[in-house]
Amino acid sequence: MVFLSLSARILLNVEALNMVESVGNFVRHRRAPIAVPTGTGFMLKYVPVISGESIAHSYQELLADAGIKSGIKVCSNCSAGIFIKHSDDPVLEDWAKKAIKEGEEAFERAIIQNCFVEDVGGFMYAGGKPVKRTSRFQVGYMVPALDAITSTAVEAQFHVRYAKTTEAQSIYNVEVGSAVYTLGFNIDVDGIGVLSSSKTELAVTKEERLKRVELAIKSLNTMLSNALFGAKRSRFTPIWKVLNAVAVVSHPIPITAEPPHTKDYIVNTSRKVGSSKELLNKGKVNLNETAWVGYYSSPEEVLPKVEGVEELKDLTQLINQSINNVLKLIS
Repeated sequence: MVFLSLSARILLNVEALNMVESVGNFVRHRRAPIAVPTGTGFMLKYVPVISGESIAHSYQELLADAGIKSGIKVCSNCSAGIFIKHSDDPVLEDWAKKAIKEGEEAFERAIIQNCFVEDVGGFMYAGGKPVKRTSRFQVGYMVPALDAITSTAVEAQFHVRYAKTTEAQSIYNVEVGSAVYTLGFNIDVDGIGVLSSSKTELAVTKEERLKRVELAIKSLNTMLSNALFGAKRSRFTPIWKVLNAVAVVSHPIPITAEPPHTKDYIVNTSRKVGSSKELLNKGKVNLNETAWVGYYSSPEEVLPKVEGVEELKDLTQLINQSINNVLKLIS
């Protein structure tokens, strides 16, 4: 299994990227409880967060856009940013209705061939006999880094929509958050363009599969390098910076990057990769594990150099080098 894992620390100031409800003229930011270690144990703290669903939506929008512009098929709903996918009979096109009659494998193959987004992002057909394709990417909540938890805040900002008459003016409040957020994102590269039932049989040509893999990773770069995720960006685009990031490309056993809650997460990732390779490649069963690790660090949060880990100048170069290592393994 070729597997890409990335962890990053992202500074977001004055953001409203994930709002949950409006109560009267008050719009609330999403919050969640997290356990914070203290000298005597753990403390529960409610902090601003950005949900994995929100990030996944933005990523799949970028997948759809990249697929369309590269000549790779994307279904009509995903092209429009509507990710109900092929979930039930009323939303199936004629070709999908025909494929479902031919069986689960034929249906999954047809979906993969006709929709790049559902190839990478998965789908769940619940009509008749269920057919499931697990998402090839994994992402969770963005939460404040534990070592910067005291620098986290949520506050309501007062706004007025002006009109000439007092009766027409609109007063409203929007909660905004500021924090150093953590992000973890994984891509199961081996599963892209491949049938779930066999785990090895391609549903598309080898050439198209390589294109899809490359576009899936480039879309991740587009999202992170340009902060193209979350809601309310038209008037609340945050002041942001990717402070640092680490990427791991592993094969055949997946190794994930460590969560970036402290500044030594890159060192910890390097140690984890080293010890994992040592374990997997010794004993009676040698799994021939290989793994590449690279990282990027910005001037705003300089991290010490890590031996045996490739240092890149910026996030785009880090992801570009990840693409190169992935393509070497699968091509």
